[in-house]
Amino acid sequence: MLGGLTIARMAIVCHCEVVRERTIVKAVQRGATTLAEVQAACGAATRCGGCEPAVRELLQRAGAPADTHVHIRPAFGLSA
Repeated sequence: MLGGLTIARMAIVCHCEVVRERTIVKAVQRGATTLAEVQAACGAATRCGGCEPAVRELLQRAGAPADTHVHIRPAFGLSA
């Protein structure tokens, strides 16, 4: 523990936007209850989508209802 934060809370969840777990947790504490609201609040899961499962898990751990909407992103270099 470092100043009240565990190492896990300091871990980067979204490497594209450099968003730490604690930032996502704060977004949820401030009222974000869906993936879209977390994305708007801190930018996590807005680029490649690799962290989307982790963001969804953090939402569920915080008690948010399960978001069943599937987000599909085109592969790099391809347009949607």
